Amino acid sequence: MEQGLQWTPDKSQQEILDIKHGQHLVLAPPGCGKTQILAERIRQALANGVKADDMLCLTFTNRAARGMRERVDIRVGKDKAEDVFVGNVHRFCSRFLFTNNIVPAESAIIDDDTVDSILAQYLNEDEDAVRRDFNKKKAHAQIMFFSHFMSDIINGVPRGLRIHPECVTAEDVVAMKELAKAMRKPFDASLMIDLYDHADFYLDLVCQPVFPQRMRYQATQLLTKARYAHAYVAYKRQNCLLDFEDLLQLTYDTLCKYTDGKRYSWIQVDEVQDLNPLQLAIINHLRAEDGCFVCLGDEQQAIFSFMGAKLATLNALKEQCKGNVHHLGVNHRQPRDIVEMLNDYAIANLRSDPALLPQPGNAAIDDSSSLILCRSENLFTEIDDVVRLTKKLMAEDRTTTTAIVVNSNRDADEVSDRLHEVGVPHFKISGTDLFSTPEVKLLVAHLSVVNNELNSLAWAQIMQGMKVCATAATARNLVHKLRTLAMAPTDLLSGVTDGHDTYLRRFLRVYDNDDIVVFDTETTGLNVFEDDVIQIAAERIRRGEVVGKFCVYLETRRPIPVMLGDIVNPIIEERKHNKICSPTEGFKAFLDFANGAPLLAHNATFDYHIMYFRLKDYLPDANWCALQPVCFDSLKLIRLLRPDLKAFKLKSLLMEIGLEGENSHLADDDVNATVSLVKYCHEKGLNVIGRQNDFLDKQSVKSFAEKLRRSYADIYCKACGKLYARAVCDKSALTAEIIRFYDFLVGERIIKPIAKIDYVLRFLDCDVIKQAEEPSLKEQLENHIMEISTFKEADICGSSSLDDKVFVSTIHKAKGLEFDNVIVFDAVDGRIPSFYNLNDSTALEEDARKLYVALSRVKRHLSVYYSGMSVSTSYPRPQTVSRFMEPIARFFKMKGRQ
Repeated sequence: MEQGLQWTPDKSQQEILDIKHGQHLVLAPPGCGKTQILAERIRQALANGVKADDMLCLTFTNRAARGMRERVDIRVGKDKAEDVFVGNVHRFCSRFLFTNNIVPAESAIIDDDTVDSILAQYLNEDEDAVRRDFNKKKAHAQIMFFSHFMSDIINGVPRGLRIHPECVTAEDVVAMKELAKAMRKPFDASLMIDLYDHADFYLDLVCQPVFPQRMRYQATQLLTKARYAHAYVAYKRQNCLLDFEDLLQLTYDTLCKYTDGKRYSWIQVDEVQDLNPLQLAIINHLRAEDGCFVCLGDEQQAIFSFMGAKLATLNALKEQCKGNVHHLGVNHRQPRDIVEMLNDYAIANLRSDPALLPQPGNAAIDDSSSLILCRSENLFTEIDDVVRLTKKLMAEDRTTTTAIVVNSNRDADEVSDRLHEVGVPHFKISGTDLFSTPEVKLLVAHLSVVNNELNSLAWAQIMQGMKVCATAATARNLVHKLRTLAMAPTDLLSGVTDGHDTYLRRFLRVYDNDDIVVFDTETTGLNVFEDDVIQIAAERIRRGEVVGKFCVYLETRRPIPVMLGDIVNPIIEERKHNKICSPTEGFKAFLDFANGAPLLAHNATFDYHIMYFRLKDYLPDANWCALQPVCFDSLKLIRLLRPDLKAFKLKSLLMEIGLEGENSHLADDDVNATVSLVKYCHEKGLNVIGRQNDFLDKQSVKSFAEKLRRSYADIYCKACGKLYARAVCDKSALTAEIIRFYDFLVGERIIKPIAKIDYVLRFLDCDVIKQAEEPSLKEQLENHIMEISTFKEADICGSSSLDDKVFVSTIHKAKGLEFDNVIVFDAVDGRIPSFYNLNDSTALEEDARKLYVALSRVKRHLSVYYSGMSVSTSYPRPQTVSRFMEPIARFFKMKGRQ
């Protein structure tokens, strides 16, 4: 049910709520009610008639997107807001590329660990060693960055939008100029592309006398980077893989080429200061010229330059939105002394305009301990002091939250270890993210392959995680080989190396020797548990020739959708001109027609299961699975045979492959089109079946298959058997499956126990999965597997499932969070700002913003700690508090050791 305004906005907030047209930039410091405004603007837009699918709400993190979605669903109603896109730019780009058939439908998105694994394979490096070696990971990142930079050069992307230009160093430019001179060519984009495409030729050139010896080392380094960057791109293309930068670049290129595509009349963007120039360019391409475009940000919190975000992006928006730059002017979250301290900090260290800073909305809290500056003797005593204060705050009020905000992962580990020693429960957000660990990724991979048996990347993780393959590279190669031979990893589970048929081989044998009943259903919706079947059509084929046809229309008490997307549902008119029979009569007639013959449907998982559940309702004495035990899926067949295709819907396949038939959303027409597809699959299958047999005869393949079958077949089959079971219980089917698989892995010593596994399970049960609304494992996987695969530890913060009140977090991971008490750890000059940034004005300014982010996380009590003496075995030296603290020292009460 729709709810009205839930709070009384101040004048500056109301100004933003009243925006209906034009381009607007809203500068929103911490505590000014930005989150409320974002959700309320969506509610008002929908109430004012803006179509949900014309709206884009872009956020920086998945946590922010989920919070926004929950607020909107509560205020507007889930059904009304369902088509409003709420998510980050990468999520939108992924949806855009797949929905518009820009990339192959079987493409998978890889993370940094997979990038490292791919490059380690090419560089002949040990994957585990790379994972532990920061310098090697950094070198791999430079190779990946170079591949994307060269993609921008090849595609003529404007200089200001190029990704990672810093990967081409000054030394690289000098080396390229020497290579141009040696080739007697001008140094331009064409030369860069040539050396990128022919790195081996240029590596030979470097060894020739014509090339200066003094430049050989640098030129070799550059060309080696180019060679492996080129190989990395080729590997991704061959294996249908996309990294996160690909999502941005491909979306931008597509939007530039096809200017007549969908544009959005209502867009709002949160945390705009964290966007890189390419992301902003994508958003501008998506914007309808006469629409409403509102972006919100805070230049004082721009701390993600290492991800390509630049303050120049915010400055460009100020120019783009000239005359429509707004400011939220009241801080409703923090007491007066904290607001005034943050304002003075911003004026002195961030050169902020005092007129644009927020005023406090709350009266001062009478607490002499709200702002404290603490000096410890050294880093070790500082840790003890911080832990002591944390325990004191917990003892005073166990309902409040306390965050220890640190500058590095190492600090987080040391503080966390000390808290553990003294028995303080806490949640640490730093270093390797919990959801990025191999153990949690293995759990998610299991869920992924249960949801989608052709998920190549997840199967590779299963192969490595279950010790079937020694390395990730070997696992990916095996899965890739299976795909080139039209085999699924599930074929290895079924004993194919012991004489059992692969899925394709079973289909070919049945096609050549038996009748197949190709069928399709039209339904009142997509819920196999509850929706009705309103039409069944079928054709019996024998070796590709139609020997019988069937069609029946069924009664229903459920509403039939008037529209299917943007077209009128044709079945409504058809039902006016055909006999409508009872479900019982219709199902009996179909069973008589099929008569136990193997079935086949396009997306048979849906059709087979909706028939299963409706027969339980209308023919309870008929055992559907016993009467019709075999059902092939032409969707699976074409995915196996043509993984290169960009779409697998029947309509797209008819156009792409040039088959006969029509996809009219009527079951009889769809069956006719499916028969045409089945003939095509048979023809393609005959061409590959011999190579399948040769591959399965190899001893190494038999060894892999036996290991996979022994370690995983039972686990996988039991999970698949539970997909459609609807249980009534407190714990979700999804977390129950995680627990089952996790217990198995730990029991078999495949993985070590995961210290935070209970956090993950409680988070999923309390904040993600709604067991009452989606009681089956199938529903939960379909609704949440994509979301689960993108979770970060910080998503758990603020969860209703989290009992911990103490947090240890790096500054970057604390951004966007807020706590009652904040303890800033080791704010010494030389760390904040970093000693290495003292001569770099841009980096120095970002360090100032980092400390601002740390300070502004607080709602009530703020303590800033620093150590008076460096820790050194050779020459300890005195240290001072960060220079950024000097302008605000008057707000703090100075204390020594607690």
